[in-house]
Amino acid sequence: MKGKFIVIEGIDNAGIGTQSVFLAEHLRKNGLKVLLTKEPTNGLLGGISKAVLNKEIDLSGKALQLLFCADRAHHLASEIEPAMNAGSNIICDRYFFSTLAYGFASNINYKWLRSVNISFRKPDLGIYLDVDPKTALSRMPKGEDRLQLFDNLQKLSKVRQAYISISKEFHLKKVDANKSIDEVSQRINNIVDKFLNIKDSHPYAN
Repeated sequence: MKGKFIVIEGIDNAGIGTQSVFLAEHLRKNGLKVLLTKEPTNGLLGGISKAVLNKEIDLSGKALQLLFCADRAHHLASEIEPAMNAGSNIICDRYFFSTLAYGFASNINYKWLRSVNISFRKPDLGIYLDVDPKTALSRMPKGEDRLQLFDNLQKLSKVRQAYISISKEFHLKKVDANKSIDEVSQRINNIVDKFLNIKDSHPYAN
């Protein structure tokens, strides 16, 4: 049986990476095959994208977004699609919704952003972790001496507003990520259990 494609999204420090790991563990405990992956990837194209985000390489906004798309196309063809065809359920930490939200916050035309991303495979289930930007910034690791491009309140607020609109347009499931890690994890598990028809694994309240 072909696996399902699940994407988890949100602004920086919303807990996407942590919750992706927790969800993968939850599904494996219920006997499901899981591939945990992320974007940008750890490949060459993803590495260049990360270098731009870390201000190690200077690249125009449109060039960066096209780089994300190239990384995504390779990611789908080389990793996601084969794993799904082999029966694995994919949990992806960020996908094209990040390109739309962060690109829009960089004042790149949304219609153009959408046009270069809309042909990519849609996830079977998208989850958006919504967190207050002030809370997100408070979660920054202590001693960070190099902020990424979007790690300031004004920009994160703009990204969040973009995500709220995008989550409605693409029907992403919204989860309050201001709550504790365990509460967020429980809510995500509820959503995914219902979607995958996993019954009585953990009796979390809705």
